[in-house]
Amino acid sequence: MDKRNLQRLLKIILLTGDCLFIFFSVVIAYYFRFFGNVIEVKYGIPDFKYYIYMSPVIILIFVLSFNYAALYRDMERKSEADIFIYVFIASSVAIIISLAITFFVRTFSFSRIVMILLWLFSIILLYAWRLIYRVFYRYLVKKEIIIQKILLIGATDITASLINRINLIYGGGYKIAGILDDKIKKKAFNGVNVLGKIKDLEKILKKIKVDEIFIGIPDFDRKRLTELILKNEGVNFKIASDILGLMTKSIEYDEMFGIPVFSIKELPLDKMRNRIIKRTFDILFSFICIALLLPIFILVALLIKFTSDGPIFYKQDRISRWGKIFKIYKFRTMTVNAEQNTGPVWAKKDDARVTPIGKILRKLSIDELPQLFNILKGDMSVVGPRPERPEFVEKFKNTIPRYLERHKVKAGLTGWAQVNGLRGNTPLSERIKYDLYYIENWSLLFDIKIILRTILEVFHHKHAY
Repeated sequence: MDKRNLQRLLKIILLTGDCLFIFFSVVIAYYFRFFGNVIEVKYGIPDFKYYIYMSPVIILIFVLSFNYAALYRDMERKSEADIFIYVFIASSVAIIISLAITFFVRTFSFSRIVMILLWLFSIILLYAWRLIYRVFYRYLVKKEIIIQKILLIGATDITASLINRINLIYGGGYKIAGILDDKIKKKAFNGVNVLGKIKDLEKILKKIKVDEIFIGIPDFDRKRLTELILKNEGVNFKIASDILGLMTKSIEYDEMFGIPVFSIKELPLDKMRNRIIKRTFDILFSFICIALLLPIFILVALLIKFTSDGPIFYKQDRISRWGKIFKIYKFRTMTVNAEQNTGPVWAKKDDARVTPIGKILRKLSIDELPQLFNILKGDMSVVGPRPERPEFVEKFKNTIPRYLERHKVKAGLTGWAQVNGLRGNTPLSERIKYDLYYIENWSLLFDIKIILRTILEVFHHKHAY
């Protein structure tokens, strides 16, 4: 079977499994509720046929929710934590919509307990099903049954970026067979074997079978490109471009008078409605968290007060959206006047300035909790690039490409870089890449995912000191 058709078949299998497990969840929830002898049945046992009639609607809602949450794309490359988060969120949304629909059904009253049980069982079964699917997919990859073999043309920054993304980000499913280039004299480029010059393409294709050829030369001669494509019709060609040098930007394709044109997409948070959605979420989230965490605030304040001299809270200038300077709030974790002799510096491992209680607060990120008040005030957002000090901004804005672009959104309590292990004394250039990815791909669902990952990984930060 053709590899592309096999990929499609696997997606159909994944979708079919979802439908079956959602139906099983309905059945299990019904029988657990009314025949499990765990929850008392007061008003009699309803006819099961009504739940059977409702099942196709519930399955459709779940599938649409899962599709929107990207649970049918790149599933084999997502981490176990990511899969759980997406399944949890998508199942929760599907149940809320299903509950809303059953509210308007007057011919029969659906049990709310059954719906809650359906939510729990669906999360368990669909999460387990996806882990099984991923194991099966990786087995096919290991046996190279489903591997897409790619041949690269051109030893350029574009092909180097593609190599890095396949090796570090996307992983299984793709294998780079080699690279062709007319200028390079080395035997390898970015860890990939150089097989020869571009003119050797036909000879090389007779020796090795590839599924796609990726041309990463921006100014590749059109006549030569046409000849390559016509002589090798059995291979799928992909042509990269570094239009305006903005490869990391979101590029939008359109037509003007029949002519293909490219434009840079508007950033999600440039739109007023998205900023309103994000701000509303920030207010609700920070208010609820402050109310729930008030006992912890009081306990931490007392510990700081009785174990070291100085104020409970620490205020410091930071920069947020469009370069606005604000006072960030933190629980004090260092001795008073900690930077008197050193000036502005980052904290480091075994930093002598950190108090004994401060080490614990920093390790668990509890020192950051007062920033919930910054969020409530509007200085910060729950999710966004971490706010930097003005001194460091001045230092890095001229040395790190696109550094100031991170200030196109409000600074955050947590961020995409932080949940990927880039916090504290880690390479700033790497953090910027994650920050820019977040800015260009923002959605409320993305924010929720980052928040859940922050909670799950709070005890695993290697650079929290």
